[in-house]
Amino acid sequence: MDSSSSETNIKNSLTERNFSNDGEAVLSDAQLIRTIMNTSQDTIYFKDVNSRFILNSKAHILQFGLTDPEDLIGKSDSDFYPESFSRKTLQDEQEIMLTGKPIIGIVEKWDRQDGTSVWFSASKYPLYNDLGQIVGTWGTSRDITELKSTEQELERVNARLEQANARLLELAVIDELSGLFNRRNFDDVLLKTFNIYLRLREREIPANFCLLILDIDNFKVINDTFGHVCGDSAIKYVSNLLTAHARTSDYTFRYGGDEYAMILPDTNYAGGVDLAERLRSIVEHNPLHIGELVIGMTVSIGISSFASHADPKQMLLEADANLYQCKSEGKNRVK
Repeated sequence: MDSSSSETNIKNSLTERNFSNDGEAVLSDAQLIRTIMNTSQDTIYFKDVNSRFILNSKAHILQFGLTDPEDLIGKSDSDFYPESFSRKTLQDEQEIMLTGKPIIGIVEKWDRQDGTSVWFSASKYPLYNDLGQIVGTWGTSRDITELKSTEQELERVNARLEQANARLLELAVIDELSGLFNRRNFDDVLLKTFNIYLRLREREIPANFCLLILDIDNFKVINDTFGHVCGDSAIKYVSNLLTAHARTSDYTFRYGGDEYAMILPDTNYAGGVDLAERLRSIVEHNPLHIGELVIGMTVSIGISSFASHADPKQMLLEADANLYQCKSEGKNRVK
């Protein structure tokens, strides 16, 4: 069936038959259709088997800058839309005519030549004649550009909020001066690590981890001699040394002031001593350089092992006690 026949059939269906309701005359078929086609804010269109327009609503022609619905008759999407857009609509309409199945509520984007974009929520249906044969398609679409713009703005706002929340989360666990995990995070990680190894112990699976508590020797002298700015630099410098020479599986924290803590997973006491001695030697042999100023530093390190403790507090107390003993025995040592 050609375009003119399809158009004639549709227009012939707009009869002047009047409905009645309790004897009162109401709008005819034709009046109803004209009202819908002239006043609907959604676009309404009918197409023949070649996807050429045969009937259009006023809203539909206005989006193309036209004023008379007749100006659209015989034209297709390719006369108005970009090639990619019109190719997709043609594929949809061929699929509808082939299967008889409508496409409901799809979102389409029209990129105009002026650089703006229009978004539509569209539904497309098969068009039947009186014999039940598919002779084309018809459809409606609604401009959802404002809604889409709002959604995109919300996405941008949410992305910024996620970034801000990630930063807040980072600030909650990261010490600003050293860049290491902070004391609050240390308490959480130590408890979680202890509980993991406790479950392994209960299953009689041999596993161990170590806790190190480090302290910069004579840090008050550094502050008093060179000033707090140099003291801050010393804290950052030791933090970088610890991070650079720790294993990838280790956790390093700024415990407070000039103290640090390290959690060493899957490490027995002997392994903890080996790593502690290596870190102690690295700090001792790598003085801090600030311009021409050279500041030599050492650290004392207390160690405790999971294997000999019933709770994380005991581990911490033992590591602290061993650190205190290192200090009392002359500093720059490991115990």
